[in-house]
Amino acid sequence: MALFKPYDSTERKPTGAKPAKNPSPATAEHPVAAVGTDTKARTKKTIATPTRRQAEDARRQRIQPVLTKKQAKQKQREAQNESMMRMHARPYNVLIRDWVDRRWNIAEFMLPIMLIIVVGTVVAAYWLPSIMTIGMIAIYALVIALVVDIVLLWVGLRRRLREYFPHEPLKGKLSYAVSRAMLMRRSRQPPPAVKRGAAFVWPPEHD
Repeated sequence: MALFKPYDSTERKPTGAKPAKNPSPATAEHPVAAVGTDTKARTKKTIATPTRRQAEDARRQRIQPVLTKKQAKQKQREAQNESMMRMHARPYNVLIRDWVDRRWNIAEFMLPIMLIIVVGTVVAAYWLPSIMTIGMIAIYALVIALVVDIVLLWVGLRRRLREYFPHEPLKGKLSYAVSRAMLMRRSRQPPPAVKRGAAFVWPPEHD
């Protein structure tokens, strides 16, 4: 009896068996790298390429970011302050401020005096009704004095502007001077650089 069965090359293999495919050298040697590369490829495919409009919006956002309402107000306020500082720094505006600040201006005391006249007239009219007429006359006299004072302010200021800035237009200069003259001295911005009653000097010594 034979101990070993002779090898038969014609013997059929099991029906369910499939021949193994030869793996690629890269996969066989580096299986982890092959898996990672395949994952990256699938990830890239899932990210959509941005359109031209999206790219332009992103670039515009980087150059000019969208501000919140509070940030926009703050930026606008800073721009206004910077513009006001540039306007105040102009030489002819410095001359106007010095000319106004060295004077006693009726416009500066107009509102307090008028308030005193009105309140005093109303209170006194309770005992003396005819005082109302005196109060109205005082108010009219104060208004006339204010107009005369503004005319004198402008006559002197205009002469100085023509002397030192002959080619500068006069438009807006009177309103700038009157608006400053109507403010109380301590509330003027920029603060006065000359004393009240001082002689006018140009160029200014405080610069």
